[in-house]
Amino acid sequence: MENKIFSKIAPLKLMPKNKRGMGIGDIYPVVLTIALVAILIAIVMFVLAEFGEQMTNESAAQNATGYSLTNASDCGFNTPAITAAWNVTVPASPVLLSSGNYTLTDAGVLTNASATNYPDVNVSYTYLYGGAPCEATEDIVQDFVDFIPWIGVILLVVAAAIVLGVLMRSFGSGGRV
Repeated sequence: MENKIFSKIAPLKLMPKNKRGMGIGDIYPVVLTIALVAILIAIVMFVLAEFGEQMTNESAAQNATGYSLTNASDCGFNTPAITAAWNVTVPASPVLLSSGNYTLTDAGVLTNASATNYPDVNVSYTYLYGGAPCEATEDIVQDFVDFIPWIGVILLVVAAAIVLGVLMRSFGSGGRV
């Protein structure tokens, strides 16, 4: 009689000691880990691809056909004027070049107008530019352009959060959907 009372109070289920395989509760962390690793790998690859596309090598050369002034790329660059051009091929004895030896465009491109090729010339010049309002506008535009590649990363993270939420909801209730 004692056995019948005890079996009604606390029924025991015996599990075999050599149980192999995984139950539904064991699958949840595995699926979650695999999904998380896949999402992280995708994000890292996407970010590295964006940085790889943004890296560039820059070089400049001066030749007889034209040389862009260093500040010609300033915001609102206009009205450039050469104040002095010196041939410094022999640094100990620089030679002042007359204005007939060169031309200058409004875009800031300096061109040799003489038959002589000067291998080393120092140029002093003045110019006007757009100032702070122009630079602020360019900064805003550049910030927006720099943000655009990150939209993909943000959308990927949002999609990952949705997928993880669905997985957690599905497996978090012990496998009951």
